[in-house]
Amino acid sequence: PPSPSTLTSSSSSSTKPASSAVAAKDDSRRYLIRTNHGDVVVNVDLSVGGLSDALFSLEAPTAEALAGLDVATPLTAFGAKVVDIIELAGTEGFGGSAVLREMLVKEKATSELKRIERFAKSLAG
Repeated sequence: PPSPSTLTSSSSSSTKPASSAVAAKDDSRRYLIRTNHGDVVVNVDLSVGGLSDALFSLEAPTAEALAGLDVATPLTAFGAKVVDIIELAGTEGFGGSAVLREMLVKEKATSELKRIERFAKSLAG
């Protein structure tokens, strides 16, 4: 399947990105996510593997963090991309069955979406 970067991010070029994601380098992506409590910048490090706790990192939407992110993606829409991002980062290190791997990917996706929402809520006060 096409990577999320080919669907929603721009490459490092002289054109202004018109999406909610920016490809910072080949193995990372940045997304501006809109939640019910406010915006969150989500950094994705594809080099660490899909099941790693370090795959997603969150930061407040400061002017510096927002550089290059022009469009916010609603959390519900981003939810559809999270499984794809996890699979794109890879699950090669997992030695269990395909069914168990699929369950872990879905659980990680759900967990990350909840973490984004909690982070936004904590920023809102």
